[in-house]
Amino acid sequence: MISSSTSLQVPQTGTGRESAHRDDLVQLGVWMFLATVVMLFAAFTSAYIIRRSGSDWVPIELPRLLWLNTAALVASSLALEGGRLASRKGKGSATRLGLTAAAGLGIVFLAGQISAWHTLVARGVYVPTSPHSSFFYILTATHGVHVVAGLVLLVYTVTRTWNYGVHLDRGAPARLITASATFWHFLAALWLYVFLLVSVF
Repeated sequence: MISSSTSLQVPQTGTGRESAHRDDLVQLGVWMFLATVVMLFAAFTSAYIIRRSGSDWVPIELPRLLWLNTAALVASSLALEGGRLASRKGKGSATRLGLTAAAGLGIVFLAGQISAWHTLVARGVYVPTSPHSSFFYILTATHGVHVVAGLVLLVYTVTRTWNYGVHLDRGAPARLITASATFWHFLAALWLYVFLLVSVF
């Protein structure tokens, strides 16, 4: 007897194979992109440490909102990881919920960062105000641009998962979700590093 299943399966047609190949390229591109980001922020860190030794270095008071922004991004990373684990168990709804929540919290983080910049501007702290403020704006803005790229990838991933059934642990979606999670977790870790750098050192 042939058992019936309520889950929808996407056959590996020519289009399906092309999608899988495209997702493989996305995954490779993510790793290559992350390598360049690491080198970029390593250069920023070196410049920051050298410049901080100058006699004109005056630390600025950072907005407390940055702590809430940090919590939002960490929660976003956790939500995405939950979605990724759900995909391995074939839970389509939980997968989409996790990815969507991650994207939503990512938008909250980005909006919070813009609000933090507005707070500094209201205090009269601009990019050229001091070396510390210059680095703060440059580092957070550069990270923010990468968050936008991560959100684009997340939205693309959510869109792709709707084309598959509950068994997202097989085929292209799993690779795409893993690539998105890798990129997003990296951004969360990078922000923790940047926040620590500009607030402590």
